[in-house]
Amino acid sequence: MRIPEREQAPEVRPGGTASLPAPLRSGALVLLTLHFALLGWLTLRQLPAVAWAYDANLSPFATLHRAFGPGGGGAARQVAAALAQTAPLGVLLPLAGGRLNTRWLPSFLHAVGSTALIATGLEVLETSAGRVLNVDDVLLGVVGAALLHLLVLPVTRACCRRRTAAGPTLREEPADPAEPAVLRADPETDPDSRIGRPGETRGSRIGIRADA
Repeated sequence: MRIPEREQAPEVRPGGTASLPAPLRSGALVLLTLHFALLGWLTLRQLPAVAWAYDANLSPFATLHRAFGPGGGGAARQVAAALAQTAPLGVLLPLAGGRLNTRWLPSFLHAVGSTALIATGLEVLETSAGRVLNVDDVLLGVVGAALLHLLVLPVTRACCRRRTAAGPTLREEPADPAEPAVLRADPETDPDSRIGRPGETRGSRIGIRADA
């Protein structure tokens, strides 16, 4: 008789699809919660009064023209901050979702669309804290999330799929017909192996057998 190989099977979601490892999803949820808390604090905090500020910008990528123009140091910092603000959402949102075997295009569009909605909401909330509206903050935030998603998610999912494919499942090999069957000894032949009744001792069991 062969001993079955006991190995870890891939985790399956309730809908029947394979999912990312639980520690990875849990870590992504924790980091996503912390990132949302940081975004809320950065959005709603009051900035000190300044002598001047840029006007509201509704022209796409006008901030980039200021950043690469003469004296655009402040705009360059604004571009870097807008790229980094929502870029982690491009990775954390799909990881928290937990899907493993999904195509890259639906995952990419879902991450970019969710990031665009979140960045738009944050930009609207910033106006209540005394900041001016800048459409480039939304666009650059989406670009940052898209780039980070393409750089991290395909590699991460490919590594998880390789580990899942390399990880064996629980298999029960069929018995070999040529292998002789092993007969087990009758437990009743040994008084010690017989399941005793409540209150029954070895001596009483032997006495019962002698009477029989």
